[in-house]
Amino acid sequence: MNLLLTIMMSLSIMLMWLNHPLSMGLMLICQTMIMSMIIGLSLGSFLFSYIIMIIMLSGALVLFIYMASVASNEKFQTSIKLLIMFIIINIIIYVLMCDNSNKSSFIDMNIKMETMTLIKLYGSMSAYITMMMIMYLLLTMIVVSNIATVSEGPLRMKT
Repeated sequence: MNLLLTIMMSLSIMLMWLNHPLSMGLMLICQTMIMSMIIGLSLGSFLFSYIIMIIMLSGALVLFIYMASVASNEKFQTSIKLLIMFIIINIIIYVLMCDNSNKSSFIDMNIKMETMTLIKLYGSMSAYITMMMIMYLLLTMIVVSNIATVSEGPLRMKT
């Protein structure tokens, strides 16, 4: 769990230094998958995290398709400095999180509190609103994918 939290924090920090839309989309997809693993491990059941991951990835992929069609001619450059900074930040955060003092019991208690918050958030009373939001996002995803069919070409018109 500490490793997943470390990776999540380092990806959040690295998102600030990215400037290409496709790399930002890839970073959001990675963060979504890591967050769904954290939620699944916290709750003990991966059903909720699987649903959240599918909805978030579908929205991110729609954005990815749009940005790929708009910024299709931009060069994608990788930076060695960014990679080295990512590794250093990852190591520092992992060392700070693996301190075996009283912080470990606080982190465990905090994870249990987050689990209880998620259970309250998606409990019986707000389940209707959550299901309506999920259905709306699913309908939006289907409509957007039908609008942007493969046979009609890219989303923007070339002039």
